[in-house]
Amino acid sequence: MANTTGKKFGGRKKGTPNKTTQDMKSAILEAFENAGGTAYLQRLADDEPRTFAMLLSRILPSENINENRNINVNEMTERLQEGRARVAQLRLVEKD
Repeated sequence: MANTTGKKFGGRKKGTPNKTTQDMKSAILEAFENAGGTAYLQRLADDEPRTFAMLLSRILPSENINENRNINVNEMTERLQEGRARVAQLRLVEKD
């Protein structure tokens, strides 16, 4: 018989992640540690700035970050441009 009371009976408590999600998060964290942890992220930022920026966009809050963290947008833009220049140089070296 269907529950017509509007109240939830049985099942997981609200906010409890399912087992598959929990297992996947654990596997990703383990792979991250095996890849070098924060050193891996630094290499990713240096070698693949576009991929790193996409990763950041997925994990940072969607609110205006600069309001809460006092990020210097000009400095961040310069660093991104420097990273792009390094990647371009690496691509030129690979072609030779």
